[in-house]
Amino acid sequence: MVKVSLLFISVLTLFCFLIPGFILRKTKLADNGFAKALSVFTLYVAQVSMILHGFMVNFNLKVLKGIGLVFVYGLVAHTVFYIIGKSLFKKAPERLRKVLRFGVMFSNAGYMGIPIISDVFGSEYVIYATVYIVWFNVFAYSLGRLIYTGDKKYISVKKIFINPAVIPIAIGLVIFLTGGGSWIQNALTQTDFRGQAVSLVYNIITVFKNMVAPASMMVIGAKLADIDFKGIFKDKYLYPFIALRLFVFPAIMWAIMRICLIFGLIDTTTMSIVLILSSAPAAAITTMFAELYDCDAVYAGKLVSITTLLSVASMPITALLLQI
Repeated sequence: MVKVSLLFISVLTLFCFLIPGFILRKTKLADNGFAKALSVFTLYVAQVSMILHGFMVNFNLKVLKGIGLVFVYGLVAHTVFYIIGKSLFKKAPERLRKVLRFGVMFSNAGYMGIPIISDVFGSEYVIYATVYIVWFNVFAYSLGRLIYTGDKKYISVKKIFINPAVIPIAIGLVIFLTGGGSWIQNALTQTDFRGQAVSLVYNIITVFKNMVAPASMMVIGAKLADIDFKGIFKDKYLYPFIALRLFVFPAIMWAIMRICLIFGLIDTTTMSIVLILSSAPAAAITTMFAELYDCDAVYAGKLVSITTLLSVASMPITALLLQI
């Protein structure tokens, strides 16, 4: 069962990573290109390293069963969130409606969720969280882009599976299923040339992997510095968005899994991991896609930043559902 106090400390630690980005942007030491450059690094280097690192573990049937369950319930979560989310915020202006719908559907399961899972459960459980974001990327790069553009060309196998996250996940699965992770762990204990070579590559990947949390949070901190807080509380769409993303959607997923738990279709560890990942704040990619597809990127940054701030309290509160 999840220790709520440990979860709170983990989320609070991530929150502290916002501060450098906020200060650098507020003092003009970081220009407009700072967040974009850091986002590119996080997306194409740090995230790829994090995913590959997650699969470099010893193969066993218990882990295989666990990631299989996360795979199934990750699909359930994203399907439910999409079905509900696509009908919300009908009265909002179109540019805002697209951002609101995307942001409410997709949690920051990768950049924020995976570091939290590692802190709360241990690094060996990162592979579970990594499997969850398979569906995050499948949905975000297809139906998510459809929300932003209205163009059905994104509903294709190529568009879904050729992206910066799914490719390293596929490579990671091959490594894990073929016993490559066990070979790597064994090589790390050797002192010969092979062991040193493997250790060098493994350590580099580990360093880049550890940069995901601080880099992605600094991006959000920089975005937070650009927000005009004067009229922020007059936004009538902000309050329902916060409630849905941080509380209602995770509670719906908890209810589904609680019923499945009664019938023995899920275990408590899988349930805890999926709930934590689904209760994370709005995904950072909400802002990236808004910029890419000419929607309101500033508004998207506001949603991501505010929900990230509030997640320090909301994620531990949501985790209390696991005590029932």
